[in-house]
Amino acid sequence: LHRNWCRNLALIIRLRCVNSKENSLDHPGVPGMLRFGAVVVLLQCLAMLGYIIMLIYAQIEGISDSSIESSAEASHYVALGTAVFLAIVFGFVAFVAISTLRGRPRGSGAIVLIEAILLGVAFYMFLGGAHLLSAATALSAVLVLITVFHPASAAYQEAMYELKKARR
Repeated sequence: LHRNWCRNLALIIRLRCVNSKENSLDHPGVPGMLRFGAVVVLLQCLAMLGYIIMLIYAQIEGISDSSIESSAEASHYVALGTAVFLAIVFGFVAFVAISTLRGRPRGSGAIVLIEAILLGVAFYMFLGGAHLLSAATALSAVLVLITVFHPASAAYQEAMYELKKARR
């Protein structure tokens, strides 16, 4: 019964896709919860872009982090390395969120992993005394996880996967 329901949903989504623009941000098949979660993820990526810019600025200006103690030459490039790493990770997460908004989800694994990491980051932010920022980070992560695991979102992701398998 569940498999037939998913196939019927996949057919409905396919018909709606044919009758709408392929790159429309209000793709009719994407559930509202999933769209909301993708927008929150994009806001998180935008915040991370600000941090990346700050890291690059610190690298250019030669501002050092006193918490890093090393005699190695590479210790002077920690800010740049961190910025590149974060740009790659959050760039991919932003790509997944934009693809989801456009009605072509790439799976939710990357988003779920980042949100789980952000929950841990929020915990340590709280321990470090940044209570307001910690609460905002934790709330955004929980909101995204709720939207990803919502039954309508899960059914949509499953139906889109079935469509992709059928095209092979």
